[in-house]
Parts: sequence; structure tokens; C-alpha cells
Amino acid sequence: MAYPLVFGRILHERGPLCLSFPRGIEVTGLPLSSTLSSVLQRNQWCWPAATDSDIVEIISLLPPTTPSAGDTICWRSNSGKFTLTSAVHLIQPPSPHAHWQGLLQGKFKIPRHGFILWLAFLEKLSTMDKPWVPRTENGCVLCGGQISETHDHLFFKCWFSKRCLTILNHKVKFQWPYLEWQRGIMWASKRLRGNHLVNAALRATLAALVYHIWAERNSRKFAATSSSAELLSNRVLEDIRMRIMATDIPHSLQSRSLYRIWNLAWPLGQ
Repeated sequence: MAYPLVFGRILHERGPLCLSFPRGIEVTGLPLSSTLSSVLQRNQWCWPAATDSDIVEIISLLPPTTPSAGDTICWRSNSGKFTLTSAVHLIQPPSPHAHWQGLLQGKFKIPRHGFILWLAFLEKLSTMDKPWVPRTENGCVLCGGQISETHDHLFFKCWFSKRCLTILNHKVKFQWPYLEWQRGIMWASKRLRGNHLVNAALRATLAALVYHIWAERNSRKFAATSSSAELLSNRVLEDIRMRIMATDIPHSLQSRSLYRIWNLAWPLGQ
């Protein structure tokens, strides 16, 4: 057989052998020009004696030769079948599941809110503590203090954002017991999970609140306009109410509870 004996082309239980042995087939004592027939005698493997333990293991794991059988193509995946998804996962393995991922999902999600919430979860919003933000002044524009503007401060140590929390808790029972941002995210990912309509609305409320707080921060910083905590909270409530009313929700105890909490009239004819 004149098939080149190159480690980069050998399918093995240990994976591509070229990754373990950059020198290639020469580590076995064979020349680089060796072919498959160099290590086959009477349809049996016949490799040079090896002293390296890794090489010995590789040779011992080679499958038996079956010269009478035809070549077959196999796909090394859990199912053994080729799919586009398995190919993508082979090239780029899926990233670990984030504990907050469920907070971005739900029947009432609003895409622009979810995008800002996602950035806030990753603490990638351009707050004044970031090294790439020009250092003119780093105080919080929402509370007007000298406290450094960070994700932890905006959500929700700042007295302005805390006031918004108080209003939303009073009106729709939106709770956020932790002032530390990441600790609060961990709590919410457990407390607000699931398909219950009330929880879905509360997840959307979190996204809307973070979105409007960030929008208010930008308005004050770049447009010299401001709104009160009461007005901002009403914007949050209005966004979610409109989203609920625009969603087709079957009649159930859950939907009745949702409409009652959000002070919405049940649609006529249902």
C-alpha cells in the first residue's frame, strides 16, 4: 500500500496524533516517507520496537486490520451520525451555560431591553470605571454624588435606582433583596425561573428597569435632561403592560393573577 503514513491523517482513539507528536511519524523510528505497507506484514501490524510509553500505547490501541473489508466513513460523534449541528460543535464546542441565561427569556421579553440587560450581566456597559472611558469625572450622575459609577452602584446601590425598586415593589411586587449586582443576579436566576406568567413578567420588568436606568444615565450625561424615579418607574410599568396586552394569553389562574397584579382589565369575551 502506497498510502502515506502521516500522523496528521491517522484516525486514532487519542485524537489527531499530529497534536501529540509534532515531529510526526519519525518518533517511531520510521522515515517521513514511510507508507502504510511499511508497517503491515501478512495483514498484521508490524511496527518497529518502541521504548516511548506513549508510542507503545498508541500502537496497542490500533484496531485490527481487515483487508477484505471495504473502507467506510464514520462520524466521530455521540450519535455516530453526521449533522450540521454536530459539525459546528466539533469545530467550536458550545460555551458553558450561564446561570443568568434564563433571565433573558420569556413570553414578555423586549429585545432592546434584553440586549442592555445582557451587557449589564457581563458588566460590559461603558460605566465610568471602565479603562476605555475618558476620565472627565467618574461620579454617578443619577444620585449626583462622588461615588464611582460602577455596575454595582447603578444596579442598585444608587439611591435613585433604589427608589425605582421601592416603587416597583409597591406596584407589581418586584423584589430585589441584594444591593450587590452579581449576588442579586444569582438570586433572581433561581427566584424568577420557570414558565409561570408572573415570573416571566418580573423577568421582563428587570430588563426594562436596567434598560431605563441606563437610558436615564445617558440622558443626564449627554443630553442634560432628567426624569424622576417615579416617571422612570412608570415607563417601566407601561412597557411591560403594553407587552402583556399585546401577547395572546389563554385564560387560566396564572393569567388572572398576572392581570390582577399589573392592574389590567381582562379582555372582553374571555
